[in-house]
Amino acid sequence: MKSTGLALILGSILLSSCAENPPRTKTYTPHEEQKSAPLISKDDAIKNTQTLYQKGDYANALAHLDAIHEDQLRANDRAEYWNLRGLILLAQKKPLQSETSFRKALNDNRVPEYNSYYQYNIATAQMDAARPAEALKTLDQIKLQNLDTTQQHKILSLKEKLGSELNSVPAPDSKVTPGASPQTLSSDAGTAVVVMPTPTEIFHGDVVKTRIGLLLPLSGKYESFGKKAQRAIELAFQHSGDDRAKTYELVPVDSGDTPESQLEGLKKLIEVEKVIAVIGPILSKGIEGLSANAAYYQVALLSIAQSQGPVNSHLFSCSISTRDQASRIVEYAMKTKGYSKFAILAPSNKSGEEMANAFWDEVEFRNGEIKEFELYDPNDTDFRKPVDRTLGLFYTEARAKELEELAAKRSEMNITRKTMKTAQYYTLPPIIDFDAVFIADEAKTVGQIIPTFAYRDAKKISFLGTSAWNSSQLIQRAQDNVEGAVFPVGFNTLSPSASSLQFTDLYKSTYSANPAELEAIAFDSAELVIKTLSQAPSNRDEFTKKLETISAVDGATGSVAIQNHRCARKLTLYSVQSGKLVALPDENN
Repeated sequence: MKSTGLALILGSILLSSCAENPPRTKTYTPHEEQKSAPLISKDDAIKNTQTLYQKGDYANALAHLDAIHEDQLRANDRAEYWNLRGLILLAQKKPLQSETSFRKALNDNRVPEYNSYYQYNIATAQMDAARPAEALKTLDQIKLQNLDTTQQHKILSLKEKLGSELNSVPAPDSKVTPGASPQTLSSDAGTAVVVMPTPTEIFHGDVVKTRIGLLLPLSGKYESFGKKAQRAIELAFQHSGDDRAKTYELVPVDSGDTPESQLEGLKKLIEVEKVIAVIGPILSKGIEGLSANAAYYQVALLSIAQSQGPVNSHLFSCSISTRDQASRIVEYAMKTKGYSKFAILAPSNKSGEEMANAFWDEVEFRNGEIKEFELYDPNDTDFRKPVDRTLGLFYTEARAKELEELAAKRSEMNITRKTMKTAQYYTLPPIIDFDAVFIADEAKTVGQIIPTFAYRDAKKISFLGTSAWNSSQLIQRAQDNVEGAVFPVGFNTLSPSASSLQFTDLYKSTYSANPAELEAIAFDSAELVIKTLSQAPSNRDEFTKKLETISAVDGATGSVAIQNHRCARKLTLYSVQSGKLVALPDENN
């Protein structure tokens, strides 16, 4: 469930704000005797930001907020500052970060009558994060007697819609399925709740019970990926332990590289080729439309795109998802290593922000804390700014006392210029108030970011990453600085299971090439289809229901099972040890 509104039920009372790249401001608690930064008025601090926000100029609005250090605000103004930042992040579709800001607004609020408004905004952020149960719980905390009749109606209306959404899961034997596209319905509460309309009819067409569609990019800039996936799928059917698999017919259709071409490809597979199930797509873009159309066609869509897409009765996400990765690395960090506080760095693009959100979700679920959060331009090659912000070295105003002490020490020691030996008397030490840093980027970029921490004299830091770190460039670029780093992988080639090794040997002997993670995922998706077909489903809807209940298969990525329309698997953790990648033993074994 998604919300497109900004939950601004305070009208002009509470301020608002939004931006493309919202870094978390470093908060530093100075010594009691330290002089704080000069206070500025609320109007000077926030008025321009509010104007820019209302114009939709989010980048500049946030830039204005970033220029204000929290300690410069009067205590009475801080709640409005955090509410404004929260609304920016909500408009940017960063609900986890916006919720954190709204909670800060609630904590800093000195006007009890405003608590209800901040709680409402928290609930809206939880809605955007697809957590309706938590949103309802937050709304239950609002004291309606503090609000006028109109505002009470808005909150009660929203609670009713949330309750309906939570109780609207259809029974397994229900004949009604979601329709061809999601629809946004506006609520009286000033937000929008995304729901799936119930259609009066669904597609009814002929089906060839042994024909499987492949919706893959077989031309254009993603052609090479589509061809690799196709080869892996064909391999699964040709060498299956079920002899019937060789008699099944695979029908590849070019999905192209646009949402429109993918929808056309799906339509052709169903209405012309009459397939019983579809493996694909690879591309995340347009997954929402494909998911909705899969429900209309009553066809199981085994997606191997990284994005999981919306919850849908006929969409099955078989990739190594962001959720899988975040869950595995956070479990290791908090359960095995005992970490509880983290910093996050991520590029300000869809994949980076999705991964950062997933990591943040997992940490909060386990009662951990995100101390620092920094986004950077994906095109950046100099990462000193986000690293300095993470380490408390960017906003030096709050550390004025330390700077004065360094200057006094230089005077006392008669140090007149900065050299390697005297640098310590010119440079503030980093503030490391976290146990580990999670970086949601590929190995090439991470190999530049990690040495920047060492350059800032933060050398003994634990780093956590994603499956995109699984590249030789990680160690080549970061060298000794990446020692001890840990990240998850879906396709374990260092200590493979018997089924993974069998797949690798089969792929190499057939195609004279080493398979990668994409090929492994495509192979496993095909194995799930083969196992479902072995139960002889008579139509598309029956195939879907049988797919939901089949037992796990031992595939290229290990044991894979369908759970809640996802391919659940235990990811392996890799670590850099003595300059090499090694697979960590499963701590639960």
